[in-house]
Amino acid sequence: MHILFTRKSWELAIVSGCMLGLSFPPYKLGFLAWMGFVPLIRVILNEKPLKSALFGFMTGFIMNILALHWLSLNIGAPSKLFAIISLLSAAIYLALFWSLFCYIFSHIQSISGIGLLILPSLWIITEFIMSIGPFGFPWVSLSTTQVDYLPIIQIAEWTGIFGISFWLITVNVIFYELLNCSISYRSTIFRTLLFSIVSIWLFGYLRLGTLSDKDDKKKIKISVTQPNIGPQDKWEIKKRDWVFSRLDSLYKIASEMKPDIIIWPEAATPSFLIKNHTHLLRVRRLIRRTGIPLLTGTIDWSMSQNSRSYFNSVVLIKEDGQIPIYHKKQLVPIGEFNPFARQLPLTQELNLGNYTRGKEETIFEINGSLFASVICFESVFPRIIRSLTNIGAQFLIIVVNDGWYGESAELYQHEAIARLRAVEHRYPVIRSANTGISAIIDRSGREIKTLDIGETGVITASIVPFDGKTFYGRYGDWIISTAFLSILFFSFIGWRKGNL
Repeated sequence: MHILFTRKSWELAIVSGCMLGLSFPPYKLGFLAWMGFVPLIRVILNEKPLKSALFGFMTGFIMNILALHWLSLNIGAPSKLFAIISLLSAAIYLALFWSLFCYIFSHIQSISGIGLLILPSLWIITEFIMSIGPFGFPWVSLSTTQVDYLPIIQIAEWTGIFGISFWLITVNVIFYELLNCSISYRSTIFRTLLFSIVSIWLFGYLRLGTLSDKDDKKKIKISVTQPNIGPQDKWEIKKRDWVFSRLDSLYKIASEMKPDIIIWPEAATPSFLIKNHTHLLRVRRLIRRTGIPLLTGTIDWSMSQNSRSYFNSVVLIKEDGQIPIYHKKQLVPIGEFNPFARQLPLTQELNLGNYTRGKEETIFEINGSLFASVICFESVFPRIIRSLTNIGAQFLIIVVNDGWYGESAELYQHEAIARLRAVEHRYPVIRSANTGISAIIDRSGREIKTLDIGETGVITASIVPFDGKTFYGRYGDWIISTAFLSILFFSFIGWRKGNL
């Protein structure tokens, strides 16, 4: 028995939480996720279901505190205390899923003895449940830890992010068996471990070698701006002209590269742009001089039943004609909307968010190619991007304002997740962020050009839209339904054997 397993259960739970938390960007320690589950596996194999749930909660809480510590740095929060409470609340909420996962695993193990066999399947189902609903948060999927390992994430083209997580837990199970087995089996299990790691890297390298962007006829030249304006400075009346002047200057710099489209980030303009005729006319004059369309984030409103609804939106403005618009559908809880407004009317006094959820999907067009644009937080939801891809999007533009979190890990993690979207659908992903990280990402998930945190400037590159569909694009999260069926099957087999 490995010396690690002689430690107490609470110590092992803490070790797992720390290893997994530190495996998230930007620390370049993604390999820790290959073995970070091992101590927790030891715990939940040897404890009863209720204790397993307790130690699972401990691991999940620590992991999420470490991975999401940047929530406490939100300069947009009403107070520092509010930001810290937000972090603790998020960590507790997400840890509950870990607790449920460990309880179910321990219970299945106790009645069937096949726990390790179904562990990867049970984990990805847990991740899937964490990603749905108004409080869904796929940000902390273990797949995010592997983005720096380009060959590994190539399987997302077939399995989405949950396939990466499945592989990770499988590797952890094999690691556990290696540490826990007798000497006679050690070489066999070591070879299995080596094969599971080498094979996915080799497969990834081979797949990367087959990807090509050589279709010159379809190329679209895109310029991404990064104004680097403080999210609170933008709304100061005295600085409004300065903000527009900076945006104008970046547009002019970008236009010198003669791109097909120029992008400003989320809520770039300090006004309701398409409702403010003075500001809209100013932007359209700029566009008429160059003939280059502008995609920009802006806030918007509409009247309904004598009340005004506000939206976080993105619009495509050309020289003239109608302006297509997309309203953000996946809003940030306790930031853009108040999830407790109906149940607890008094919370409306706390100003927990006043935006309204968009209801329609929008596909934009440029030079005959179709694209989708999503806003900030939405980019972490694979199902949202897949839905837009299935109605025609050939590339994706993400407009972002991560300036609320300074130069923290949030900016690195958010950009890393965008790279997963590129692999899932094998099309370019373009990211315009107010304060960074802006990037043009190719279909392999590789960054072609970037603007780092705190930089002001423009990046330009040509991309090739993709008008096909990947396996994941066609069939979505098939791996989740397969995992569920496998749990039922192996649990039944294990139960039958135990009752013969």
